[in-house]
Amino acid sequence: MPDTIAALARRLARLERRVTALERARRAPYPPWRDVPLTGDTSVPDPEQPPQMRANLWDTLEFSGRIGLPGGRAMDETVVGLLPEGYWPAVPRTVPVASDANRRELHLVISPDGQMTLRVQDGGSVKATWLSLDSASCRIDGEGEE
Repeated sequence: MPDTIAALARRLARLERRVTALERARRAPYPPWRDVPLTGDTSVPDPEQPPQMRANLWDTLEFSGRIGLPGGRAMDETVVGLLPEGYWPAVPRTVPVASDANRRELHLVISPDGQMTLRVQDGGSVKATWLSLDSASCRIDGEGEE
């Protein structure tokens, strides 16, 4: 029984912190979009949709835009971007991303040191020329991990 009460108290404290953050965020304007610093041979395939990010007041990192892949291939464990300090998640986060790959899903793993690493379902590589970050997001605090 004490374990249950302690667990409920922790969940209630987390909920109270989120409510406070939401109330504070409701009053503040949304932060502006910033360009995602790309690494290696990745590129911006469409100047109208550059890869961008912003951290909102709900401790969520939001992404938009597209990243061009070198050689028209998505290679597993390729670092495609490096987030600036202050945008790093407290724990590793896996974010699904859209692409023009036909057969396998692609994900970005965002590490606590800001590396954005491409992961291909079942490893290896797959034909793909771009990744879409539109509607991708992840938490940057450590909450929700147990």
